[in-house]
Formats: sequence, C-alpha cells, structure tokens
Amino acid sequence: MTGRGSLRRRLVWSFALVALLVALVTGVTTLSLLRRAGERDLQQRLETVARAVADGDEQPATGAALCQTRRALRAGGTELYLVLRGGRLTVPACRRSGPPLVPAPGADAAGALAAGGPASGVTRGLAWAVTPAPGGRPAGILLVRPARGAAGVAGLVAQRLLLGTGLAVALAAGLAWVLSGRLAAPLGRLAAAARSLGAGRLDTRVAVDGDDEVAEVATAFNEMAASLERHQGEQRAFLSSVGHELRTPLTVVQGNAEALLDGAVEGEAGRRRSLERLHAETLRLARLVDDLLDLGRLGRGRFRVDPVDGDAAAVLGEAAEVAGERGAARGVAVELRLPGGPVPARIDPGRLRQVLDNLLDNAVRSNPPGHSVLLAARRLPDGRAEAVVADQGPGIAPEDLPHAFERGYLWSRYRGTRTVGSGLGLAIVKALCDAMGVAVSAGPGPAGGLAVSLVLPASGAPAGPVGAARRSP
Repeated sequence: MTGRGSLRRRLVWSFALVALLVALVTGVTTLSLLRRAGERDLQQRLETVARAVADGDEQPATGAALCQTRRALRAGGTELYLVLRGGRLTVPACRRSGPPLVPAPGADAAGALAAGGPASGVTRGLAWAVTPAPGGRPAGILLVRPARGAAGVAGLVAQRLLLGTGLAVALAAGLAWVLSGRLAAPLGRLAAAARSLGAGRLDTRVAVDGDDEVAEVATAFNEMAASLERHQGEQRAFLSSVGHELRTPLTVVQGNAEALLDGAVEGEAGRRRSLERLHAETLRLARLVDDLLDLGRLGRGRFRVDPVDGDAAAVLGEAAEVAGERGAARGVAVELRLPGGPVPARIDPGRLRQVLDNLLDNAVRSNPPGHSVLLAARRLPDGRAEAVVADQGPGIAPEDLPHAFERGYLWSRYRGTRTVGSGLGLAIVKALCDAMGVAVSAGPGPAGGLAVSLVLPASGAPAGPVGAARRSP
C-alpha cells in the first residue's frame, strides 16, 4: 500500500510540476510580447499626436490651439513639452497650466531630436515621442506619457494567466490521480497475488486488463504461477512414486527379517530363500537410491561425462550378459545381435553401460515370462552407430511416446494397470544421452512392446557437453 501511494503522489506532483512549468514559460513569453507590443503601440500613437501638434499651429509657443491641445492631452495623462534650441525643455505659456504632469526624459528626447527626429522610446517607465517643429521658436514638440497602459494590459493578462495556470495544474493533478490509479490498481493486485503465491497458494491468478505493459506483466505472472503449480504437481507425483517404490522392498525386507528373527522360517533352504529375497530387495533399494542421487547430480550439473572413441559392441555385450542373468530368474531371455567386428562410436563406456542397464532392467521387468528382450546394434552409413533395446511387453500408447522420458510420466500414466517402475530410469537415460550427444527415441517394437533407439556419435565427432550433463527433464 505504501508503494502504491508513493507512486501516485510522485505522478501527481510530476504532472502538476510539468503543467506549472509550461504555464510559467508561456506566461513569461506572453507577458514579454504584450509589454513590447503595448509600448510600441503607445510610442506610435505619441508620434502621431506629436506630428499633428507640430503641424497644427503656426506659433507653437504661444498659440491658443497649442494650449488647448495641451489641456486635452493632460486630461488623458500625457504631458506636452517644447524642445528649444540647445536642447532645453519648457512647457507652453498657458493660463492655469500648472506644473508639468509627467517629468520629461530630456537627454534622450533632445538627443533623438538632434539626430534628426522624429523618434520615440521608453525611458524609466515613460513612453515618449519627439518630432521637429516646422517653424517658430521651438525646435520640436515632445510628448511624454507613463507606460502604465501597456503595464495594465500585461497585468490583466497576468491575472488571466495565473487563473489559467491554477486550472491547468488542477486538471493535471486530477488526470495524474486517475491515471496513476489505473496504473497502481493492477500493480497492487499483482503485489497481493505475489504474497499469496509466496504463502503457498499456487492457484493464485490475476486479471489481465488491456494490452499494455502492465497487462504483459500480469500475463507473465500467471504463466509463472501456472508453471510453479505444474512443477509442484510433478514433484508431488514424483515423491509419491518414489515413496511407493521404496515402500514395496521395505515391506519385503521387514517381513522376511521378522520371520527370521521369530524363527518362523524352517529349514536351511527356507532361511536361504529369505536371505536371498532380503539381498535382492536390498539391491533394489540401492538402485533406487542411486537413481535419486544420479538425478540430483544431473540437476546440479555435477554428472561427469567423458566421451572417448571406443567399441560400443563390447559395452553392449557386457550389459546383455548381466541383464541375461537377471532375466533368467523371471523366465525372460536377453538376445544380443551384433554385426561382425567392432562398432566404433564416440561414447563414455561407463555412462553408456548405465543407460543400457536402465533400459534392459525396464525391458526385463515389463516383458512377460517366456518372451525375450532384444539388444541389437548396427553401423550406419554416415559413420554413426545405432543400438536398440526392444521388449515384447504391453508397450505404451502412441500419444505417450513423446513423453516417455519425462520424469514420472509413465508411472502416473500406467500405475494401477500394470507393473511400472518409479519413473526415474528413463529420465536418467534421457539426461545421460543428451550429455553424450546420443539421440534417444522411443517407438513401437518389431514384435510389439516398446523399442528404445540410441544413435551414437561417430568416432572423432564432438559428443555434446563434456564434463557435466545438461539438466534432466
């Protein structure tokens, strides 16, 4: 709330200050122009009157018409002077003339007349005009009038400008208040939504109004909230799948351990079977823990991959031999098909073995007894090599194939309908393949089931980022 009020105040003050500055600049310019125009107009009128006075009386010093003109001018605030030879100034000798009404700028007027007048100007707030007399004793006629007329007009305009400035500032402040309110309101909603999101309410969304920058921020916030909600859902599903996978072997371990402690298992053969089951479930738990650690390393970018030029066929043979031993206990055979001779490729043998162990373990687990799992390899014309792991299990739906390597996706999709793993193995496979520069894809197998293809880089080719894997999906 404090931030929103501060924003509104700053906007209101900014708008008002801009309006005030514009009004001041306009007012100063306008008043200066008005004052100059008024003074110039007054000078021109004085020049006209001075010429008329000089031309209208044959004896300006003593003429009755001149005295009458002087009285008329004095009634309007203008004083009439006679400019004598030598630059001295005097007033006409008229009855009841009285002292001069307005002091005369003698030096300026005399100098202008000596320069050949007529001339006019403004000196110390007095507008004056001087013109030569056509004959007689005076050298010229000088009219002087305070420049209050122009100042009065400027003062009137200044009053109007002040009033207009006040109205402009008020309108600017009101407009700023309205506009800042329209800006601050969605920002306030965004702040409240961010606090709600921070409190754990990931379903929080904000209304998107308009198509300006604030609306873009609101859209980005909603996208962020949706992404966080989706990731939290995936994390919960992942933890649920891990908990489910850990619970099963732990239950078996607990049951067999209690049976052994209670003496419920009779005979040496029975105790051996219980111990073998304990050992197998312990190994399963160890694999699950290793999967979790591997995913943690992948997420932190600490999973080292060191590709070298090697023979992929040797790695496939080792993996097939170990998987065959595991599959024999389930009645599943592992068939190895290799081309004659080595299969050169740019690989990390240890990481490729880890990929194959995960794929073969999934294939053996999903394969029905009496059927076989195929592990095959071939050299490609462009120098690369392809390895395929195919089973004869139930497979996955075509629409699920693009998501097969997403963490926990297959577990959440097929749990309750078939035996599935934790959903971690394929995520590790994808991350390792990305790190080695191996293209991995899933599709239907040649005899049904699922087939996973690995396209290995050719020998001597760069094989993706070396030293650390990319982030797992």
